[in-house]
This record gives sequence, C-alpha cells and structure tokens, in this order.
Amino acid sequence: MVKDVHRVEFLQGPPLIEWLILVLSQLKISYLEEWALLDRDHSSSMLGATEALKASTLRLPVVGKAIADIQNLKDAVGSAVDVMQAMASSICSLSSKVEETNSVVAELVKVTAKERILLQQCEDFLSTLAAMQVKDCSLRTHILQLNRFPTRQQPNKYM
Repeated sequence: MVKDVHRVEFLQGPPLIEWLILVLSQLKISYLEEWALLDRDHSSSMLGATEALKASTLRLPVVGKAIADIQNLKDAVGSAVDVMQAMASSICSLSSKVEETNSVVAELVKVTAKERILLQQCEDFLSTLAAMQVKDCSLRTHILQLNRFPTRQQPNKYM
C-alpha cells in the first residue's frame, strides 16, 4: 500500500509533466538550432555572392562618348555570370534543405499537437487515479472501523 501511494504521488506530481515538457522543448530546441545554422550559412553565402557581384559590376556611363575595353568588359560580365551561377546552385542546394527542414517542422508541429492531447489525457487520468485512491483509502478506513467494532449494532437506515 505504501509503495502504491509513493508511485501514485510520483506519477501524478508535477515532475512527470515537467519532465515531458523538458524533453519536448529539448527536441524543439535542437531543430531550431539546426535551422539557425542553416539560416546563418545561407545568409553568409548570399552576402558573399552579393559582394562578389558588386565587385564585378562595371558602371558605364550611358551618355556621351563612353569608351570601354572590350576584354575588361567581357571579363566583368563573365565574372558576374559565374557569381550568378554559383548563387543559383547555392539557392538550389539550400532550397532542398529548406524543404526538408520545413517538412520536419510540419511533422514536429503534428507530433507536438498529439503530445499535448496525450499530456492532457495523462493529467486527466492521474486526477481520476488520485480521486480513486482517496476513495479507496476512505473505504478501507471505513472497513477497518466496521471490523474493529463488530458487536456494535449498526443503525438502521430505514428508521
């Protein structure tokens, strides 16, 4: 009986619910940290590509008699195209990672919703169990009292 009381106290108390919440939040935090790393990599890649594109851009006057070295112009345009191709491959690579992460986050949202429902059910069951335990203890006490004084006449309910 004492072991059962301690087990019920452990199960119904806040430590179980707090433990479940802690585990769930640690899972969410790990996914968010992974997302932050992915976002940081993407941002630094885009910043580098933007800077490289700015560095290779030629600004030509469009009025007057503009003169440009054809080879330098060809090199600048080629460099800009190379940077844009690198950006495109980076974006494609990150796009698949973002889609994968997005599906994982969507799954995590579904699991979290289900777990909230299960936690609520667990809380309801534990409350019911605690009420049943109180009722059980009360009935056992009543039985002990009845067994202790068997000679005493029980009052008639119908009088």
